[in-house]
Amino acid sequence: MGDIIMTKWVDFKTVREHLNFRDVLAHYGIEEHWPKTGMRDQVKIICPFHDDHKPSCGVNLVKEVYNCFACDAGGNALDFVAHMEGLNPDKTGELRKAAFVAADTFGIEQALKRPPRGGEAKASEKSKAKTTKVTKPVKAKSKPSKKKAKDKPTKNGKGKPNKPLTFTLKLDHKHPFIKERGFKKKLIKEFGIGFSDKGMMKGRIAFPIHNSGGDLIAYSGRWASDELPEDVPRYLLPKGFEKNKVLFNLNRVLEARADDPDLDTIVIVEGFWSVLRLHSENVPCVSTFGDSVSEAQVELLVQNGFKNIILIFDGDEGGRVGTESSLPILAEHVFVKTVALENGIKPDTMDDDIVATLPRFN
Repeated sequence: MGDIIMTKWVDFKTVREHLNFRDVLAHYGIEEHWPKTGMRDQVKIICPFHDDHKPSCGVNLVKEVYNCFACDAGGNALDFVAHMEGLNPDKTGELRKAAFVAADTFGIEQALKRPPRGGEAKASEKSKAKTTKVTKPVKAKSKPSKKKAKDKPTKNGKGKPNKPLTFTLKLDHKHPFIKERGFKKKLIKEFGIGFSDKGMMKGRIAFPIHNSGGDLIAYSGRWASDELPEDVPRYLLPKGFEKNKVLFNLNRVLEARADDPDLDTIVIVEGFWSVLRLHSENVPCVSTFGDSVSEAQVELLVQNGFKNIILIFDGDEGGRVGTESSLPILAEHVFVKTVALENGIKPDTMDDDIVATLPRFN
């Protein structure tokens, strides 16, 4: 590749939009390793940013982001190019150099063209208006339904929000299954957890779920025994509840942070019991209701000022796969660290030594 001529203009957004991570990997001679899970949009590579001997860096080829499990390197495709060229993407001047390299190497010429200004832009728009053919919408052959269309939740969590409940359940906070967990009565009362003997949550330990503003929006029920009857789910959520839009315990974290406004780090776990254990240790912690993180949940954290995430999923196959799939989603917006637990260990049963390393409220 020849020397890059530093013209006065480069459009970072255009470079990012047209930069293909697979092309970037091929250019630098980095081999792709497919995961056993069959997810064809995600690959692993030998991390070029530390002395890596096995593929420890995950690359999401759809979102065009990467994250290394070992050295915490991460970012988008342009950041990757910058690091490969020995540049620091956190410095505007060096990122600009990387953008020129990417535009030149991968033929993104449109990123080097400054958009027309003032009168030129208006003249261009007028010209387009005269020559652009307007396509009329095709009339539907079938008769429209008289029923009102319902807002259907989308996969990215932008459907109808979870509405506050107009009722509360009467629960038994002293049920033996709760006592066996060893949590203090004060903590159980704070979370409002209890056994339900009627309704949808009958036979379950009910966990009240609140939105970030503190409104009660649902209950989740955990079967009140480790012996699970056939065809009975261990955990149950109300029909239509969109868990991908909520983070369990975020409301309490935000309340506590009022006295510690500089705190910008939060821990993410899978389950309710893990939240209770860490919350009792004064650790800012939320649950995703499972082993994955959604775009809407990340947006909640970013909107509330969290810049650093510590991801601690369960020490099982689901937790490991969930960590791998969640990292690219998180890394696109925040700095992420992971804690890998041994097989069979969960955050509510992990060693106190690990808990001691986690952030706490002042």
